[in-house]
Amino acid sequence: MEAVKDIVHHTSVADIVNRARENAYAKRIPKAVEKQTKDLGGILVPSAFQVPNEIVDDGWLGELGGAEIKVLLFIIRKTFGFNKIAGDAIPFSQIEKGTKLTRQTCVSAGKVLEACGLIKIVRRSQEDGTKLPNFYRLVTRDDYNRNH
Repeated sequence: MEAVKDIVHHTSVADIVNRARENAYAKRIPKAVEKQTKDLGGILVPSAFQVPNEIVDDGWLGELGGAEIKVLLFIIRKTFGFNKIAGDAIPFSQIEKGTKLTRQTCVSAGKVLEACGLIKIVRRSQEDGTKLPNFYRLVTRDDYNRNH
């Protein structure tokens, strides 16, 4: 098991994404199994996005409140879900609309996620003080390994 952890800790997110693309569901499942599962709706949803294992395995589901989980899932979708591994500028209005939470609840949830070390938020503005959309980035294992 230690060998697996070493591999995961020393593998970049980009390498993991490339490996996942190469071993895509459509290529892995035998035709006979695919035919059998079509009537059941299939095994995987082709238009899904991945949630990092740490969210479940490290107990964050039990620690975070509903608002924090909603905001985290929304950020995961807008970053990892669109292959924006390094993060993305997300207008706050999108987070509010996508989560159906109030602005203040989204702000509070973001602060909790940032304090927990699950996301990094880069608050941006132009030189004249005009605010720009915040840049949201998930803290990945690669980030964790660099800091510890």
